[in-house]
Amino acid sequence: VLGAQDRTSPDHRTRLDRLIRLYWKPVYWSLRSRWRKQHADALDLAQTFFAHLLEKDALAAVTPDKGRFRAWLRVVLDNFMRNELEAAKAQKRGGGLKPLSIDGEDDAPPVPDDSLTPDQAFDRAWAIHVFRQSVDDLRTLYHAEGRDAAFAWFERHELDPDPPSCAQMAEAAGRKPHEVENALKAARVAFAKILREKVTETVADPARVEEELRALAEAMG
Repeated sequence: VLGAQDRTSPDHRTRLDRLIRLYWKPVYWSLRSRWRKQHADALDLAQTFFAHLLEKDALAAVTPDKGRFRAWLRVVLDNFMRNELEAAKAQKRGGGLKPLSIDGEDDAPPVPDDSLTPDQAFDRAWAIHVFRQSVDDLRTLYHAEGRDAAFAWFERHELDPDPPSCAQMAEAAGRKPHEVENALKAARVAFAKILREKVTETVADPARVEEELRALAEAMG
Protein backbone atom coordinates (compact mmCIF):
# COMPACT_ATOMS: atom_id res chain seq x y z
CA VAL A 1 0.00 0.00 0.00
CA LEU A 2 2.74 2.46 0.96
CA GLY A 3 4.60 1.79 -2.28
CA ALA A 4 1.44 2.43 -4.29
CA GLN A 5 0.90 5.73 -2.46
CA ASP A 6 4.28 7.25 -3.29
CA ARG A 7 3.91 8.81 -6.74
CA THR A 8 7.61 9.71 -6.78
CA SER A 9 8.68 6.09 -6.40
CA PRO A 10 10.14 4.55 -9.60
CA ASP A 11 8.01 1.44 -9.11
CA HIS A 12 4.87 3.37 -8.15
CA ARG A 13 2.88 2.25 -11.19
CA THR A 14 3.93 -1.38 -10.82
CA ARG A 15 2.95 -1.47 -7.15
CA LEU A 16 -0.31 0.30 -7.92
CA ASP A 17 -1.19 -2.19 -10.65
CA ARG A 18 -0.43 -5.10 -8.32
CA LEU A 19 -2.58 -3.60 -5.58
CA ILE A 20 -5.48 -3.11 -7.98
CA ARG A 21 -5.16 -6.68 -9.23
CA LEU A 22 -5.24 -8.01 -5.67
CA TYR A 23 -8.50 -6.21 -4.93
CA TRP A 24 -10.18 -6.25 -8.35
CA LYS A 25 -12.11 -9.45 -7.87
CA PRO A 26 -13.13 -8.79 -4.24
CA VAL A 27 -14.60 -5.47 -5.42
CA TYR A 28 -16.27 -7.22 -8.36
CA TRP A 29 -17.71 -9.93 -6.09
CA SER A 30 -18.96 -7.29 -3.67
CA LEU A 31 -20.76 -5.54 -6.50
CA ARG A 32 -22.34 -8.84 -7.53
CA SER A 33 -23.39 -9.99 -4.07
CA ARG A 34 -23.87 -6.91 -1.88
CA TRP A 35 -25.16 -4.59 -4.60
CA ARG A 36 -26.87 -7.29 -6.72
CA LYS A 37 -25.26 -6.18 -9.96
CA GLN A 38 -25.18 -8.34 -13.07
CA HIS A 39 -21.86 -9.41 -14.58
CA ALA A 40 -21.52 -6.63 -17.17
CA ASP A 41 -22.58 -3.89 -14.77
CA ALA A 42 -20.25 -5.20 -12.06
CA LEU A 43 -17.31 -5.15 -14.48
CA ASP A 44 -18.17 -1.62 -15.57
CA LEU A 45 -18.59 -0.37 -12.01
CA ALA A 46 -15.39 -2.01 -10.78
CA GLN A 47 -13.49 -0.31 -13.60
CA THR A 48 -15.05 3.02 -12.66
CA PHE A 49 -14.38 2.55 -8.97
CA PHE A 50 -10.64 2.06 -9.43
CA ALA A 51 -10.51 4.95 -11.90
CA HIS A 52 -12.21 7.04 -9.20
CA LEU A 53 -9.55 6.05 -6.65
CA LEU A 54 -6.76 7.06 -9.01
CA GLU A 55 -8.34 10.33 -10.10
CA LYS A 56 -9.01 11.41 -6.51
CA ASP A 57 -5.63 10.15 -5.27
CA ALA A 58 -7.65 8.42 -2.56
CA LEU A 59 -4.81 6.13 -1.51
CA ALA A 60 -3.03 9.14 -0.04
CA ALA A 61 -5.58 9.04 2.80
CA VAL A 62 -4.56 5.52 3.85
CA THR A 63 -2.37 5.52 6.95
CA PRO A 64 -1.46 2.76 9.43
CA ASP A 65 -3.74 4.27 12.08
CA LYS A 66 -6.76 3.84 9.78
CA GLY A 67 -6.71 0.08 10.39
CA ARG A 68 -7.03 -2.61 7.76
CA PHE A 69 -6.85 -1.51 4.15
CA ARG A 70 -9.73 -3.86 3.30
CA ALA A 71 -12.01 -2.16 5.82
CA TRP A 72 -11.12 1.24 4.39
CA LEU A 73 -11.69 0.02 0.83
CA ARG A 74 -15.13 -1.39 1.71
CA VAL A 75 -16.22 1.97 3.14
CA VAL A 76 -14.94 3.82 0.07
CA LEU A 77 -16.71 1.33 -2.22
CA ASP A 78 -19.99 1.71 -0.33
CA ASN A 79 -19.79 5.49 -0.54
CA PHE A 80 -18.93 5.27 -4.22
CA MET A 81 -21.91 3.03 -4.93
CA ARG A 82 -24.32 5.29 -3.08
CA ASN A 83 -23.14 8.21 -5.19
CA GLU A 84 -23.21 6.05 -8.31
CA LEU A 85 -26.79 5.02 -7.70
CA GLU A 86 -27.78 8.66 -7.36
CA ALA A 87 -26.15 9.68 -10.62
CA ALA A 88 -25.71 6.44 -12.57
CA LYS A 89 -27.05 7.72 -15.85
CA ALA A 90 -25.16 11.00 -15.73
CA GLN A 91 -21.74 9.59 -14.87
CA LYS A 92 -19.39 8.56 -17.64
CA ARG A 93 -17.82 5.26 -16.68
CA GLY A 94 -14.32 3.95 -17.25
CA GLY A 95 -12.23 7.00 -16.39
CA GLY A 96 -9.53 6.16 -18.92
CA LEU A 97 -8.14 3.39 -16.72
CA LYS A 98 -6.61 0.60 -18.77
CA PRO A 99 -8.95 -2.41 -18.53
CA LEU A 100 -7.76 -5.38 -16.52
CA SER A 101 -8.38 -8.96 -17.52
CA ILE A 102 -10.54 -10.79 -15.00
CA ASP A 103 -12.57 -13.97 -14.99
CA GLY A 104 -15.47 -12.59 -13.04
CA GLU A 105 -18.23 -14.68 -14.57
CA ASP A 106 -16.49 -17.95 -13.69
CA ASP A 107 -15.38 -17.09 -10.18
CA ALA A 108 -18.17 -14.94 -8.78
CA PRO A 109 -21.06 -16.80 -7.13
CA PRO A 110 -24.22 -16.31 -9.23
CA VAL A 111 -26.32 -16.23 -6.05
CA PRO A 112 -25.13 -14.18 -3.05
CA ASP A 113 -24.23 -16.20 0.03
CA ASP A 114 -26.75 -14.93 2.56
CA SER A 115 -25.01 -16.78 5.39
CA LEU A 116 -22.20 -14.20 5.32
CA THR A 117 -22.35 -10.54 6.23
CA PRO A 118 -21.24 -8.13 3.48
CA ASP A 119 -17.93 -7.61 5.29
CA GLN A 120 -17.39 -11.36 5.66
CA ALA A 121 -18.21 -11.91 1.99
CA PHE A 122 -15.70 -9.26 0.94
CA ASP A 123 -13.00 -10.70 3.18
CA ARG A 124 -13.64 -14.20 1.88
CA ALA A 125 -13.43 -13.00 -1.73
CA TRP A 126 -10.15 -11.25 -0.92
CA ALA A 127 -8.72 -14.32 0.80
CA ILE A 128 -9.66 -16.68 -2.02
CA HIS A 129 -8.24 -14.34 -4.65
CA VAL A 130 -4.93 -13.83 -2.83
CA PHE A 131 -4.66 -17.59 -2.27
CA ARG A 132 -5.33 -18.37 -5.94
CA GLN A 133 -2.86 -15.77 -7.13
CA SER A 134 -0.23 -17.25 -4.82
CA VAL A 135 -0.86 -20.72 -6.25
CA ASP A 136 -0.57 -19.32 -9.78
CA ASP A 137 2.70 -17.60 -8.91
CA LEU A 138 4.10 -20.81 -7.45
CA ARG A 139 3.08 -22.67 -10.61
CA THR A 140 4.84 -20.06 -12.76
CA LEU A 141 7.96 -20.15 -10.57
CA TYR A 142 8.21 -23.94 -10.57
CA HIS A 143 7.60 -24.15 -14.32
CA ALA A 144 10.42 -21.65 -14.93
CA GLU A 145 12.70 -23.77 -12.73
CA GLY A 146 11.73 -27.02 -14.45
CA ARG A 147 9.93 -28.35 -11.38
CA ASP A 148 6.51 -29.02 -12.86
CA ALA A 149 6.33 -32.46 -11.25
CA ALA A 150 6.94 -30.98 -7.80
CA PHE A 151 4.18 -28.42 -8.33
CA ALA A 152 1.82 -31.15 -9.50
CA TRP A 153 2.50 -33.06 -6.28
CA PHE A 154 1.90 -29.91 -4.24
CA GLU A 155 -1.33 -29.15 -6.08
CA ARG A 156 -2.69 -32.68 -5.68
CA HIS A 157 -1.60 -33.17 -2.07
CA GLU A 158 -2.42 -29.70 -0.70
CA LEU A 159 -5.36 -28.54 -2.83
CA ASP A 160 -7.22 -31.68 -3.85
CA PRO A 161 -10.25 -32.34 -1.61
CA ASP A 162 -9.35 -36.04 -1.72
CA PRO A 163 -5.54 -35.92 -1.82
CA PRO A 164 -3.40 -38.96 -2.61
CA SER A 165 -0.68 -40.01 -0.19
CA CYS A 166 2.99 -39.31 -0.80
CA ALA A 167 3.49 -43.03 -1.33
CA GLN A 168 0.80 -43.13 -4.01
CA MET A 169 2.23 -40.14 -5.86
CA ALA A 170 5.75 -41.54 -5.61
CA GLU A 171 4.66 -44.88 -7.02
CA ALA A 172 2.84 -43.22 -9.91
CA ALA A 173 5.92 -41.14 -10.74
CA GLY A 174 8.44 -43.91 -10.22
CA ARG A 175 10.06 -42.01 -7.36
CA LYS A 176 10.83 -42.68 -3.70
CA PRO A 177 8.27 -41.52 -1.10
CA HIS A 178 10.88 -39.41 0.70
CA GLU A 179 11.60 -37.55 -2.56
CA VAL A 180 7.96 -36.54 -2.81
CA GLU A 181 7.86 -35.61 0.88
CA ASN A 182 10.93 -33.40 0.54
CA ALA A 183 9.52 -31.76 -2.58
CA LEU A 184 6.26 -31.03 -0.74
CA LYS A 185 8.09 -29.47 2.18
CA ALA A 186 10.02 -27.19 -0.17
CA ALA A 187 6.85 -26.27 -2.06
CA ARG A 188 5.04 -25.38 1.16
CA VAL A 189 7.89 -23.08 2.17
CA ALA A 190 7.92 -21.43 -1.27
CA PHE A 191 4.13 -21.03 -1.24
CA ALA A 192 4.15 -19.51 2.26
CA LYS A 193 6.80 -17.02 1.14
CA ILE A 194 4.76 -15.99 -1.92
CA LEU A 195 1.59 -15.67 0.15
CA ARG A 196 3.34 -13.54 2.77
CA GLU A 197 4.74 -11.25 0.07
CA LYS A 198 1.29 -10.73 -1.40
CA VAL A 199 -0.25 -9.96 1.98
CA THR A 200 2.62 -7.58 2.78
CA GLU A 201 1.71 -5.60 -0.35
CA THR A 202 -1.77 -4.93 1.07
CA VAL A 203 -0.87 -3.40 4.43
CA ALA A 204 0.14 0.15 5.28
CA ASP A 205 1.80 -1.03 8.49
CA PRO A 206 4.25 -3.96 8.13
CA ALA A 207 3.49 -4.89 11.74
CA ARG A 208 0.03 -5.99 10.59
CA VAL A 209 1.26 -8.74 8.26
CA GLU A 210 0.81 -11.54 10.80
CA GLU A 211 -2.63 -10.22 11.69
CA GLU A 212 -3.61 -10.19 8.02
CA LEU A 213 -2.31 -13.72 7.48
CA ARG A 214 -4.50 -14.89 10.36
CA ALA A 215 -7.44 -12.99 8.89
CA LEU A 216 -6.84 -14.66 5.53
CA ALA A 217 -6.82 -18.12 7.11
CA GLU A 218 -9.99 -17.32 9.05
CA ALA A 219 -11.77 -15.98 5.96
CA MET A 220 -10.82 -19.08 3.99
CA GLY A 221 -12.53 -21.19 6.65
